Amino acid sequence: MILINQKVFAGLCKQQPSQRIYNKEIEQNGTGGDTLAEKQTIMDMNQTATDLTLDALKSVVSQALLGKFTAVFPKLFKCQWKTYEGQKKFYANFSSDSAKNMATRRFCVGGNWKMNGDQKSIAEICKVLSDAALDANTEVVIGCPAIYLMYARNLLPCSIGVAGQNAYKVAKGAFTGEISPAMLKDIGAEWVILGHSERRAIFKETDELIAEKAEHALAEGLKIIACIGETLEEREAGKTNDVVARQMCAYAKKIRDWTNVVVAYEPVWAIGTGKTATPEQAQEVHAYLRKWLEDNVSKEVSASLRIQYGGSVTGANAKELAKKPDIDGFLVGGASLKPEFVDIINARK
Repeated sequence: MILINQKVFAGLCKQQPSQRIYNKEIEQNGTGGDTLAEKQTIMDMNQTATDLTLDALKSVVSQALLGKFTAVFPKLFKCQWKTYEGQKKFYANFSSDSAKNMATRRFCVGGNWKMNGDQKSIAEICKVLSDAALDANTEVVIGCPAIYLMYARNLLPCSIGVAGQNAYKVAKGAFTGEISPAMLKDIGAEWVILGHSERRAIFKETDELIAEKAEHALAEGLKIIACIGETLEEREAGKTNDVVARQMCAYAKKIRDWTNVVVAYEPVWAIGTGKTATPEQAQEVHAYLRKWLEDNVSKEVSASLRIQYGGSVTGANAKELAKKPDIDGFLVGGASLKPEFVDIINARK
């Protein structure tokens, strides 16, 4: 939503009503409308007032739009906006996104840098991504360490989103070390990754806490990558479906609108181990999740929600995984810090 200064807008709105009052007085008094020339003069005045109002309104909206984007990218305001080619790219993406059918699942690839990188290495990978010919039909999101989020935002093209790797369930307060969705938005992040297995296993985050975080992040206007997945023990015990259903149920209790949600299925035993679920294994779980959504949320959400696969995705296996009908993208760890990330992004190209 674009917010326009109330005083400016009120001034614009006053022009046309005052002209209508003037016209009404002419009709009541029977003056000013006796001749064809006088009638034409009044019509010209009406048209002029209308044109002025529309022109001024267009100007305000235009300035509001520009202000919105400059606020997102403070100070440096890079993001390829200042160049003519950058502006053409931005408007092309904006137009194509608006025209897409809501039921179409656009391929989405996320890069989770975890606790890795420094200014030098981040600048290098951002340059690789900026210079690469990326598939325009694939949405790309980079999960950057919090202290480098603004740095990465200013180096990446506008077509690539940036995400926090975590956020708390309230807007502010005495929560040492935490960051809020409002803070992420303030520095230009559009996404946040929640419920990653490392947050669950190392930091003991529960299904309920993660769902509360998701609820608050969505309410604050962020898009979320909601992670789920089973451990090796759970898979070997035949509990994969039970585990992911439990995790999804926690999200479903808190999420009412799934428009800004992407689910990332990451078998924990395949994360950073070099082991990857076969395309058939991944598809089996994704199909189960799609059915679970249909039975427990709605057919519409089941058809439209994007489900990523994560777990040792590489440039070598991405194309085979991407062929599966219920795999709508990837959440990539270590490989997202390497040039091969471009090949993963272009898996459907």
